[in-house]
Amino acid sequence: MPCRFRAVWLLSLACLVAPAIWADDDDTRFLQDQTRRSIEQKAQAEEALAAPPGTLMYEGRRYQVPSTLEALTPAIYVAINTNQWRQLPDFVARYRELPGHRPALANMAESLLARFEGNYPLALQRMELASEQEPTDARVLLELARLWFEDHQEKRAEQGFARALDAGLPLEVQMLIQQYHQAMDIRAGWHGSAALGVGYNDNINQANGYYSCLNYFAGICFFERQMPDPIESELVSYELSLQRRYNLSGNHNLQLRPMSYGTYYAETNPSRTATMQDYSTNLAILQVGYQYLDARNSISLMPYAEHYYRNRASDYLAHGLQLEWRRTLSRKWQIGTSLDTKRYEYTSKGQRTGADYEMHQWGLTASFMPQPNTSLYTGLTLSRRKYEIEQASSKDWAARVGLYHAFPGRAGLFVNGMGIYRDSRNDAHDFFLGDRRRDRQQVYILSAGANGWKVAGLTPELRVRHSINHSNLDWAFGFEQTEVSLMLRRQF
Repeated sequence: MPCRFRAVWLLSLACLVAPAIWADDDDTRFLQDQTRRSIEQKAQAEEALAAPPGTLMYEGRRYQVPSTLEALTPAIYVAINTNQWRQLPDFVARYRELPGHRPALANMAESLLARFEGNYPLALQRMELASEQEPTDARVLLELARLWFEDHQEKRAEQGFARALDAGLPLEVQMLIQQYHQAMDIRAGWHGSAALGVGYNDNINQANGYYSCLNYFAGICFFERQMPDPIESELVSYELSLQRRYNLSGNHNLQLRPMSYGTYYAETNPSRTATMQDYSTNLAILQVGYQYLDARNSISLMPYAEHYYRNRASDYLAHGLQLEWRRTLSRKWQIGTSLDTKRYEYTSKGQRTGADYEMHQWGLTASFMPQPNTSLYTGLTLSRRKYEIEQASSKDWAARVGLYHAFPGRAGLFVNGMGIYRDSRNDAHDFFLGDRRRDRQQVYILSAGANGWKVAGLTPELRVRHSINHSNLDWAFGFEQTEVSLMLRRQF
């Protein structure tokens, strides 16, 4: 945020040490969450390939199953095929006690029961054992391939489905395998979205127009302080967020996450002496790293580079490392945590408005899906920004809550909103500013669109972003800002 003081002794230091507003971090997180949610929604469609839970019945009648091989063998298959999981443990226990039983059938049944209960490690262990015991059994081969697919082991799943087809399967099962192949092709492709929009921002320079006279004498102001007035502007914005992973072996993947977004403002600073002339920005991030992914966990180690373009020049280049873990607790609950460290290095032109620093961050997230078309999410982030100047260094914590909901109907209406509260405190008292800076910031981001109103594959989306920053040095850092844009988005 450029500063213009008639009090020159306040000009230099206030502009140099004031930490950047965290708008870019918030927009990055909002866009990444949006991409992740799109991938999870596609994954929900894959669940249709798995059978839902049911009750123990056969052709509308309930049967008593005696403890014989002739009765228990078909009973186990019927229980599996019709999802009669409550009765299955008793059937398998009695079946194992009989001489001449097939261990592979018992292990397959216990594997599918473990899968139903969400215990994928046990399910894979039992099914792989069953495959070793009867390596040519088509049903075991099919179920093992399905388990590998659900555990995100694409290479093994593809080989497993091929072996199941070679073992001989009915036509309808062969068609099911083709659906799995299509799902794996979709998984292997790029996911994300691209958007282009136009809009309006009522305060592109995050200013407040504050004026005060610091020294009066005989009714004349000899020493005054004047902050810039807000600058309004029309805008053009874009977003691009992509993600792709390459299965290396088992649950091990190479993951790519490129992202870029920016805004062009039609207006510039009318003052020719201002340090900041053009407020148009562009941010580009490339993350390339390792990901472990199974049915319940996603663990990634992602080195990345970040480039920021502002004021018609390269502003800074940052490089960092992010460690992230996300775990699915159930169909409704998911939790995650992350560690992030980053080094910002400003260019010669960027050092007019900023200075090199390091950022270290820890985050905790949780999401809850009460129903497939609704998601509630929340998070807590602790950040540390370390400059060479102690007065500019700061610690902050931020809490965020959000809601995504897709409405039923042909229009495909959806709404996605997020609110953020951030409290930041600098490390030391600043003599020139007259206090130790502390900010309390609120950010509200709301987007709404209609997937059913696509034009040439593009979805209309209305985006509103409102920021309020209160500071104990409100004359210098307090502001309000509202940005509204209408975007056309393409999902991949």
